Amino acid sequence: MNAVGATAGTPPAESGRIVVATALPAPDDGLVRVSWPRTIWRLALDPEAHPWNARWRLRRRTPLAAVIAALLLLLLFALSGCSSAPLQSLRSSTAAARPAQGLRCESILVSQEVQVPLEGELGDVRMTIDDVPPVLGKLRILVRRPRFAASLELSADQKPEFDKVLDLSPGAGQRSITIVLSRPPHARDGWPRRDCKACRVDVELTGLFGAREALDAFFARATQEAAAIDGAFASQAPEPATRPGSALRDLAESMSAEARRCGVPLDEPVRSIQAALAQLDAARALLYAAEPDVPDAAAVLRAWEAAGATMKDAVAASARAAGWPSSLRTGSAGRLRSAALQLDAAGQVAALPADDRRVAARWIAVAVAPDPTALGQRLPALPPIRDLDDAQARLEWVNARAGAALPIPGLSRRSSLRIRDWSPPIRGKRCIGPGGAAPARNAAEDASTVAKLLGIDERRLRIARAADIATARDALRHSTELLCEGPQPDVVALFQGLEAKELGPIAELLEEIVAAADPRRNHDEVARAILARTSQLLCKVFDAENVQQRVASVVGYKVFVEGGTRILDLVPQPLVCGNHLLTAREVRRRLRAAYRDALDKHAVKDRLCPVRAGKCPDEVAASVRRLFGLRRPELAEPAPPESRRLEFPPPFGFSDEWVQKLDRCAQEACEALSRLRSEAPFGQFDGPVCPPREPGVERPQEVMLASPESPSSITLSSCDAHAGVRLTLRRLREAGTLVAIASSHPFRYGSENVTRQGRHPQLGRIYERVADLTDPDDVSRRADSVFEVALTPTVANQVFYFFSLRRRDY
Repeated sequence: MNAVGATAGTPPAESGRIVVATALPAPDDGLVRVSWPRTIWRLALDPEAHPWNARWRLRRRTPLAAVIAALLLLLLFALSGCSSAPLQSLRSSTAAARPAQGLRCESILVSQEVQVPLEGELGDVRMTIDDVPPVLGKLRILVRRPRFAASLELSADQKPEFDKVLDLSPGAGQRSITIVLSRPPHARDGWPRRDCKACRVDVELTGLFGAREALDAFFARATQEAAAIDGAFASQAPEPATRPGSALRDLAESMSAEARRCGVPLDEPVRSIQAALAQLDAARALLYAAEPDVPDAAAVLRAWEAAGATMKDAVAASARAAGWPSSLRTGSAGRLRSAALQLDAAGQVAALPADDRRVAARWIAVAVAPDPTALGQRLPALPPIRDLDDAQARLEWVNARAGAALPIPGLSRRSSLRIRDWSPPIRGKRCIGPGGAAPARNAAEDASTVAKLLGIDERRLRIARAADIATARDALRHSTELLCEGPQPDVVALFQGLEAKELGPIAELLEEIVAAADPRRNHDEVARAILARTSQLLCKVFDAENVQQRVASVVGYKVFVEGGTRILDLVPQPLVCGNHLLTAREVRRRLRAAYRDALDKHAVKDRLCPVRAGKCPDEVAASVRRLFGLRRPELAEPAPPESRRLEFPPPFGFSDEWVQKLDRCAQEACEALSRLRSEAPFGQFDGPVCPPREPGVERPQEVMLASPESPSSITLSSCDAHAGVRLTLRRLREAGTLVAIASSHPFRYGSENVTRQGRHPQLGRIYERVADLTDPDDVSRRADSVFEVALTPTVANQVFYFFSLRRRDY
């Protein structure tokens, strides 16, 4: 202290050199080095803080307690480990004997001598039994008490004891069992060497051995039986149910009996499998019996699934290995595809009434037919067609897509069938009848049945009334859809008797028929048949010969044509009669020709002018106007050339022959005819008139009366017999007032029959009549020296002679 104080407070002596020590300053980083034990201690207590920190303090007491506890544990372990040597375990193994072949409930004795080592302390003796045969159910084990004291350790279902049967449940694939004989708690040293040097351990194993092989054989045979049933489904075999077979039943019975000896519950799965096979085969037999019915598919599925539910562990493994399907539902039936498809189909129709189910069973057989040959065998068993819905439903089966819903024909209510992933082998023309592919028991008979349902008789669709056309058209459309050979519309009854009718009634009925058929819009068989029959009818009606027969008189023309002038407009197409086109103009021409012939005969038939032998155009024209309701000077109602209308009546006019007779036999009628022509409106007169006379030419109807010595004669050429002719007599100055009219044939004078006969020197025997020109009641006077008489010849071209007389000589 003194040195320090001196150094600090007094200066050093000048006489000598003095060295003193000074304190170093504290370290700048705050670290103070400590010993290694202390460093380790601080790190253990607080690893996060630096152990040399000058300000280090214990912040938490938990690490201190953990370190102290760890040190105590280490000390405890060190003390206990060094107290004694560890006990040893004696291990040995042996293989179990192989049981007899087949499924057997038997015991296997395993005996093993264990050599105890001369040195060392044993804690237990372990014996492992290898190659333990697989067992079905529980494995029963009996461990005999050994010659030395020990306790038994074993993984058993009960508490392990010697000389007691214990149940073991081996794990999957477990093939070894370890038996542990443990050292008693207070055993003396040298255990078990004091009791035996070679200690025997006896174990009995009891169980149902050979189960896997037996189950494999059983399921192999059961799968074969199931495959055979599926094959019978596929081939639609009609044999009665015979499966499962006796071999499978015997095998199942022996397996059940052996399993019962070991208390293994094998009866239920074996029985359920047989029951499932029996139900499946019974379903097949019912579906393809002589009188088929729909089996209870739900019961079969339940039986099959119940059998699957009883399979566990080894039974299930054998079933899977054999390919036994767990279900018969489509998609999971494995090899039993045909049976699954048909059971699925049966399940779809299970809710139908009993009668419908029997019908549906036949259709299921058709739907699942494996090939056309099998299909042909199934078709004759189908029911006959009941109605049109039945027939239509059958067409849906032709060329059907796989999995498509197929309507079942012939049921009391609508129902369909869907065969998943399958299409019926029905391919061909989609129709009913010979040549068609629609399923039917007899193609020809069923086609006839459909035709009758459509109102078709023997391939003819009879149409008797216009009201039947709509019905017939619907029937024809349905027949075209249903039948391979569509019927031909039979319209004979519809047109029956029309050929004998007049145009008015024909047109009225044709108008009704055409309105119903509407051939301008519809071009079906009905319309074509009606048009063809209409054309035939009109061709026959307007045949030239028929027209001449029907229009035999003017009244006949009126009756024939009245009400039917528009009949040709009802036909939308030109008439083709034979190989010739019959136009409206040609029809009018034929009618005009017949009408003209009727006009020629009208006056005679209706006795319009009997005195003039029908040669009276004025009276004929008046009669025509009266018959057809025309007003003077109208004579006809002609049709335009481009029109299809008929004329009522045609233009007025006579034939050339008739007019020529006028010119020869009734000259005064020529004037009337010319007058009618000049007065008639345009187009209403069509016919010849008498040609004008050249000057100086004597008219055929005039007779010149000269002196008695010069008789005159006239030949009534072109004048009809029994037709009156008016002759003009021109009397010359030298002629007398009496005229003798003679002819070699009888004749009429006015209305008087001339029967008086005389004899002439040159003419011989003659018929004679004397006319008095001065008697107005006997002879008509037209002018001075011009008289007119009416003669009616009795033969054609009759010759008359005229003799002038000065006195009456009779």
